[in-house]
Amino acid sequence: MAGGMVNRVKQTDYIVDAITHTARTEKHEEVWRVTIGDKTFELIQVSQHLFSIRNGASQSLAAVIRHKDTYFVDVDSVLYEVRQATDIAVSGSHGDHSGEKDKIFAPMPGKVVKILVSVGDEIVEKQPLVIVEAMKMENQINARARGRVKTIHFNAGDQVGTDLPIIELDVVE
Repeated sequence: MAGGMVNRVKQTDYIVDAITHTARTEKHEEVWRVTIGDKTFELIQVSQHLFSIRNGASQSLAAVIRHKDTYFVDVDSVLYEVRQATDIAVSGSHGDHSGEKDKIFAPMPGKVVKILVSVGDEIVEKQPLVIVEAMKMENQINARARGRVKTIHFNAGDQVGTDLPIIELDVVE
């Protein structure tokens, strides 16, 4: 990253897929440097919703869409939910579905492209369950806990919103 004046430095706790991480962000002109633990990433905005991410020699593209207080970040076809950690967000009581491990919701209104599981299937945490297309991007939605598929409410091709679950699980804690 080129030298230059640091415009902003900030340390914030973020919740990424229900796990809290502390991130230090620094803005150097057009480049954001984000440090999480011992990993540092450089982000450059390519277009309105597209960012180039560099970690050493590795480089990826990330599509980012904001819906209410949550950012949906697609990196290499893996979808992450990112939001700032607050007492309300950590408790899961602010009106979103973050505390509901037994229900799988679309991150934003869209179309179900593919259901990757069947009723009765045993699933593991972070297993891909469904692919939803929204804003011309395919979003893979992963399980937040292990368990068994209890109900599938939609089929491939169906339009979905964010208010009804696509899949319900019997979660094993």
